[in-house]
Amino acid sequence: MRIGRALGQLMYVALRSRRRITLINLRLAFPELSDNEQVELARKAFDHLGMATVETAWLWFRRADGLGPVELHGVEHLESALANGKGVILLQAHFTVLELCAPTIGSRWPSRGVYATPKNPLFADYLLYQRSRHVLSMIDNRGIRDMVRALRRGEIVWYSPDQSVPTSHGGIATHYFNQPALTTTGTDRIVKMTGCSVIPLMPSRESDGSRYTFNFGPPVVFKSTDTVEATQQINDQLEQQVRKQPEQYLWAHKRFKPPTPAYTNPYA
Repeated sequence: MRIGRALGQLMYVALRSRRRITLINLRLAFPELSDNEQVELARKAFDHLGMATVETAWLWFRRADGLGPVELHGVEHLESALANGKGVILLQAHFTVLELCAPTIGSRWPSRGVYATPKNPLFADYLLYQRSRHVLSMIDNRGIRDMVRALRRGEIVWYSPDQSVPTSHGGIATHYFNQPALTTTGTDRIVKMTGCSVIPLMPSRESDGSRYTFNFGPPVVFKSTDTVEATQQINDQLEQQVRKQPEQYLWAHKRFKPPTPAYTNPYA
């Protein structure tokens, strides 16, 4: 993990475009922080990104149980929801502990993961192979029917709907960290089709990478049947998680793409 943190700082210096995106995102999400505080938070985020790189290498080529102790909290929320027999959406933001989630969840409960297929076909196939070792299957993030079928069988669908989704793929205008953002309506649509529960999951890594904690929250109770309001509630839920450990969030992607041409593109 020391090597991972050093690698993260090297990435901070070398990956100029990702550093730029990260700093833009932090400026938008945390305007109350000074410039120096935003840079410090960005460097911490790259520390965790470097540790995530080392974790991925470990998990792909060694046994997962040798990485470090993992504590589970709030498991009763998940197991109570599974007992209803209608399946569970395990709702998680894109934290950098992401790769550890498949072996941790998949080794304990019948689970399927949702992912965005990488553009590089070789890497896409290899990623699919590695993650499929730990879960029943991986589902493309546009495979709503496959998600619905899994939930109707009473399984877990591990889902992270916190990245920008174009309107052509069902994204709608919402807010995230008080910024306009395009968000998928998939969570609300799937819940309405299946009656499944939505259980928040927040995986955490100690700052030195020595141990991990997975926190399962109580089920999300939707305050409205309106799709826009329900999608905004999901965003708010994920934002609450990220604010608790912003240094562990994947800030290097363009989350705040403008929902319409009327908005200024912060990444231009």
